[in-house]
Amino acid sequence: NNNNNNNNNNNNNNMHMYSPLSAAPSSAPAPAPAPSRKRKPSAETCWGQEIAGGGMHAKVETLSTAFRQKFCPACQRGGLLIPASRVRVHDPLGSAAPFNQHGVGVWNTAEGGAPSPLWPAHRVVNQLCSSVGPKLVLLRDPTTATRRIPGLLAMPCAPGSVIAFRVGRTLQPTALPPLPPLTSDPPLPPQLPQPLDSSGLPPPPPPLAPP
Repeated sequence: NNNNNNNNNNNNNNMHMYSPLSAAPSSAPAPAPAPSRKRKPSAETCWGQEIAGGGMHAKVETLSTAFRQKFCPACQRGGLLIPASRVRVHDPLGSAAPFNQHGVGVWNTAEGGAPSPLWPAHRVVNQLCSSVGPKLVLLRDPTTATRRIPGLLAMPCAPGSVIAFRVGRTLQPTALPPLPPLTSDPPLPPQLPQPLDSSGLPPPPPPLAPP
């Protein structure tokens, strides 16, 4: 009996020693998640520097795709001064309504598939429905007022003049010189001379209809 008890105890000990629960390795703790890092907006050249120049502007952090966000804080507050020799007025009788390309930077160019390939590198401004006055076209490179560009009229300003623009959803001029009337309506037909009666005077107008 004592031998049987000893064998039973040994068997119990062996079962306890080789239990699957005791032989399984302990699981390692899960690694802590890495802290998320927000991507910082890239710094780009201020569009005011490319359009108006005037020294080095602060870099612009592109927080959104809004037009105003492409300009540094100084340009947003004080606006831009652009030489009048680079500002043209769109003539609706000379070309279709201009528009800007999307996603190609400041300037519309023929190489980039500009909607008006006959024009040099340019930017259309004051073109929104809420804009006051005619559509304006800013040329990248200075030109003389005598250079004819189809659909564009030179600004009637003295040499060396500048035009101030404020930055909003587009560039809007704060003031413009007197411009000739621009209209897309067809011109009125010429009026024929009225025949003269025997007295040499034009015939009297027809009587008014009774009320």
